[in-house]
Amino acid sequence: MSGLQNNEITDKKVVLYIEDDVTNRLMLKKLLEMSDFIVLEAEDGLSGIEIALSRHIDIIILDINMVGMNGYEIATRIKSIEKTKDIPLVAFTANLVQNSRAKAIMSGCDGFIHKPIDTVTFIGKINEYLAGKKETIEADKTHALMKDYNAELVKHLEVEVRELKRLNDDLKELDKMKTDFMSIASHELRTPLVTILGYLEMLESCKIGPLNQMQTKMLGIIARNAARLERIIKDFLTITHLENRTQKIEIEKIDIIKEAENLIEDNELILKSRHQTCELYCSDNIPPVDCDKEMLMQIMGAILNNAIKYTEDGGELSITINYPSAKIGEVTDLDSQKYFDIIISDNGIGIPPDQLTKIFDKFTELTEIKNHHSSDTEFMGCGTGLGLSICKAMIDTFGGYIWAENRQPKGTSIIVVLPTVQNESVLYSKIN
Repeated sequence: MSGLQNNEITDKKVVLYIEDDVTNRLMLKKLLEMSDFIVLEAEDGLSGIEIALSRHIDIIILDINMVGMNGYEIATRIKSIEKTKDIPLVAFTANLVQNSRAKAIMSGCDGFIHKPIDTVTFIGKINEYLAGKKETIEADKTHALMKDYNAELVKHLEVEVRELKRLNDDLKELDKMKTDFMSIASHELRTPLVTILGYLEMLESCKIGPLNQMQTKMLGIIARNAARLERIIKDFLTITHLENRTQKIEIEKIDIIKEAENLIEDNELILKSRHQTCELYCSDNIPPVDCDKEMLMQIMGAILNNAIKYTEDGGELSITINYPSAKIGEVTDLDSQKYFDIIISDNGIGIPPDQLTKIFDKFTELTEIKNHHSSDTEFMGCGTGLGLSICKAMIDTFGGYIWAENRQPKGTSIIVVLPTVQNESVLYSKIN
């Protein structure tokens, strides 16, 4: 898009030209600018409508024969929007099919100009439409034309729906292939890793001979990276089991405050290395809750790990536990007495607004893939992009909720809402 900026004031008329052929756009743009018009360009109907809604436009010129949303449909949509319905709209096309002019007028266009451009008369015609000229069609033709137009809309809609269905089927198949690949890859990787970890343990225990200081240090590095690989494989297996509903779940009564304290203690060295703090805040009289302890710790651990990684050195983190739930009312009208909250907050970099829901999709990372670097603790360190998607899948299984909110002036809160009591018959119906 080019032309007038939002903060500029001018007496020049602003033309929005919607056309998918870049050569045609360039040619018409030059002609209009030579006549002292300002030209904004859009290569398709949807982007053209967005420009018309966000900018001051004096007249719209659009091509009829465009792929996807054609000119007739664009005209009908523009004329149905309160903000854009009064903008003069001119069809500019090489379409010479019978009744193409009448269809354009009926769909909402105020005028119709044939291609190719007649440089002598074109600007004069545009000025006429700017001055209020509106073309009409004979009343006795309206009914038949409307019937044909509606039939074409339905036919086009059917084609688009079929294409969307095909694409959706392809996406489902691709997703299944991805899940199958993760399952196979994780099992294949796990087999040699078990052997590696076994021999590492033997070497570190000095069962096959003493080690010097350098060898001990090198084995420590190998062991840490092998453990990291083991966690990645575990993530692959977990998401596969959750998607295939084969995840084993063991419900028990849990002291959620104690588990939160343990989590902070487990991350104490990482927090100190980053000069970060993590405080725990709890409401009074929090009862024991029903949950799978390992899964709950995996959920809390993944969220806290993300908070650590996306908060600068010296940052402040917190875990807040509320009972009854103070957050359930934001997503549903269920009884707050039956739910509790876990809120993990930081004062880190925050999340772009358009990513607040996408972060729970598989393989989603806030950083661009070209900037990806692996680390469990470093600032902006990346992982597999599975952590939060695993959290969401687990929380969905328990009948809970998870979402993200940006804080002011900076930082993020991840809110988890879970039931205090699990109905095992309902729970297992979700996984079997």
